Amino acid sequence: ELTVLLGHGTSHERLAQLEDVLRPMYESLPKQKDGGIDQGMARYALSRYFLAHRGWHIAGIAYDGQSWNASSSTPLLKSQMPSFIIETLEEHLARKHLGLEELAVLAATVEDLVHNEALQLLSMAYEAHNLSMHELLENEAQEDLVIRTFMLFYNMPWTQKDWNNSSALHKQLKSAHKNNPDWDATMLWVEDLKGAIKYQGRAE
Repeated sequence: ELTVLLGHGTSHERLAQLEDVLRPMYESLPKQKDGGIDQGMARYALSRYFLAHRGWHIAGIAYDGQSWNASSSTPLLKSQMPSFIIETLEEHLARKHLGLEELAVLAATVEDLVHNEALQLLSMAYEAHNLSMHELLENEAQEDLVIRTFMLFYNMPWTQKDWNNSSALHKQLKSAHKNNPDWDATMLWVEDLKGAIKYQGRAE
């Protein structure tokens, strides 16, 4: 039911791989009478999976002792999915415990939402500088500008309101290190990552 509901009806190979990754942790979790895990354990499992395999800490998924359909539990999903899907999902989770297959479907759904959000921010970063994602950037300066803008939008979401205001956006970029104490460290990490990618490209 959830496989079709959340758009993974044809993602059999991907879901099977996710099930394989999640299975050892799933089997170690306490089960309910029907053999599944409850909402709290599902959140715990997803939180551990994303932290261990993606390095992600996603607000609304980390287990805090509340049920899945508590008011604070699904902000990420609600920001990206039609309300009727959320209502159906929460109704489903409220009345039924999750099996391994359903847990894999939810993991795939969250991965897709995070990926889509990143693409949206990247597109916004390109558009903010009148650049096209469908054309190669002309030089390293353009690459650096797009990356810095993407990281600005990602780390300081309130700056996204200035995406179509060039003057305000450049001020935000210039003062980013003042508004975010971790900005310089983040950009240093980005530079290290760029270097590693270029090195890997040359090695291949």
